[in-house]
Amino acid sequence: MNQLKALFLASAEESRGNQSLALLSINTRTAAASVRTAQVALARARAEQQQDRKRLRQINTSLEDLENRARNALLKGLEPLAREAAEAIALLEDEKTALEKAIHSFDNELSGLTETLHRAQSRLRALKRGERTVEVRDQIQKAQSLGSSTGQSALAVAEGQLEEISRKQERDQLAEQEFKALSAADNPHAVIEKLGDAGCGAPVKTRVDDVLARLKSDLPLLLETSI
Repeated sequence: MNQLKALFLASAEESRGNQSLALLSINTRTAAASVRTAQVALARARAEQQQDRKRLRQINTSLEDLENRARNALLKGLEPLAREAAEAIALLEDEKTALEKAIHSFDNELSGLTETLHRAQSRLRALKRGERTVEVRDQIQKAQSLGSSTGQSALAVAEGQLEEISRKQERDQLAEQEFKALSAADNPHAVIEKLGDAGCGAPVKTRVDDVLARLKSDLPLLLETSI
């Protein structure tokens, strides 16, 4: 019962851990998507700001051109044309003033938004590193977590199996040696052969050492014959 309780508790804890990791992964992806959306929005805002600056340069160019033309009209006595030019200049100057204020205000906003985005990107990178860390730690803990039935870790189970296999192989080897010993005792011819090899009585089989000794003893005779 205690083992079953431990198993159920471990399973519940593992389930909660998996759910936590899954939620962390979801929240990390959501945060990453939010940061990407903010990057796109900021890029568009910067693009619009560039367009406003381009429009401001165009207004300045148009104002300079209109003023020059209006002066020429006045010099030529073309009062109605000069007045029409003055009206256009007044409209452009109002647009220029409003655009300059908007650009200056948005520049300050963009500076703060860019800093905020950089902090968010830094936090997101730290979050991703932390997520990788907890995933690796979770996998390592799972490798050492409770087994399915024995209450031991998978590593401990494998180590026990290896030790059991080694003991069995050693036991089989010893049994084979004992069997050979028993078989020799049941076979008188094998015992006689073993005694002969040990020098107890005449050897049953021709030994290599005896053949080599006989060959060496024949050497002087062969030398005399050759002379």
